[in-house]
Amino acid sequence: MKKLLNIPTVSIPDAKARVERFRRQLTGSMPKSNIPRAILIPIADILQIIDKYQYVDEEGVTRNELRGVRAYFAVKQGDQDLPDDVTALIVPVDLKGNDIVKDSSIGLGEIDETEIYDFTTPCPSECDVDSPLYVI
Repeated sequence: MKKLLNIPTVSIPDAKARVERFRRQLTGSMPKSNIPRAILIPIADILQIIDKYQYVDEEGVTRNELRGVRAYFAVKQGDQDLPDDVTALIVPVDLKGNDIVKDSSIGLGEIDETEIYDFTTPCPSECDVDSPLYVI
């Protein structure tokens, strides 16, 4: 038997209503085709971030220094002929709730040496058009 998760869920009708409300609020501020639908966040990438901040303490207990990750919505400037893609920049969050944007153990703080990850893929590239949350 699968373990039950002790985290809040949302019913399909409520989730669909929230998505529709989001899309309605953005209608008029941008072309309908540019309104973001969803963003795929690959689990393998999230697991790599978790692993980086995981350690075994002196008693042999596995611990993690993260509270979670935070997703900052961003627009990636693309080809001039295509609409810009809305993505999410993923940042690890420490146990106090602070963003970890720079790993002080890496180098001298060059621009490439941050903890700001860009591995999300926006819909429509990665959409489930059969999902009840894929509202028009």
